[in-house]
Amino acid sequence: MDIQKERNASYGKWFLTDVIRAIENYSLIDRGEEVCVALSGGRDSVTLLYILWYLQRYSHLNFGLRTLHVKTGDYDTSILGGLCAELGLEYLEAALRMDLRSLPGSPCSLCAASRRGAMAEALEGTGITKVAFGHHAGDVAETLLMNIVYSRKLGSFTPRVEVPGGALVVIRPMIYLDGPLIRRLHHHLRLPVLRFTCPHAGKGARGVMRTAIARIEENAEMKGFSRLVVGALENVDFSTLWTRVRT
Repeated sequence: MDIQKERNASYGKWFLTDVIRAIENYSLIDRGEEVCVALSGGRDSVTLLYILWYLQRYSHLNFGLRTLHVKTGDYDTSILGGLCAELGLEYLEAALRMDLRSLPGSPCSLCAASRRGAMAEALEGTGITKVAFGHHAGDVAETLLMNIVYSRKLGSFTPRVEVPGGALVVIRPMIYLDGPLIRRLHHHLRLPVLRFTCPHAGKGARGVMRTAIARIEENAEMKGFSRLVVGALENVDFSTLWTRVRT
């Protein structure tokens, strides 16, 4: 692999300042603790892994870093092990105990819960409590729209959340970065990607919302819509929220 590993002063303005701001605003990483990246192998998680590796190596932040991939099918994961070896990181692997191809419809929530369970089991006894996910501003906006349209609920996921029934805390250091920036960064750094496609990829509500956001951002005045959503969630005017009065 020919990955960019040198220190680069432009990275601060490009993406590191926003990642450090998320870490500090939401206390995502404490000094001296171990963090595990949930490495799916897609562009987002691989980019997150590089960002945290770079911060560990070149920033004032002090933390340990490992990786964990939950296998969801019969595919070759050597590219992930090779990436971690090049970065000098420990690579762990666990298996998902279900066949995604046999599940009807779009079982994303069930799969996500099962993967979190597999992670908790694999990390038990390691002392690791923080698991970093590659969710970004685009995912925040998609989830907000999904909740509005399909659940009539106003809200999205948070940058830090405790996994129910376990000791793990999920953190999302890339909430201030959007999808287009991550795509450019992934290409610039010459990072690899796992060649595996989920049989349910592109199906369901999330795909619909991703398309809707792309159409919104085609309007020049709405560029950066996902980041605007994140900013709005951090600047809620509670006086304008509706509260029903029951008699």
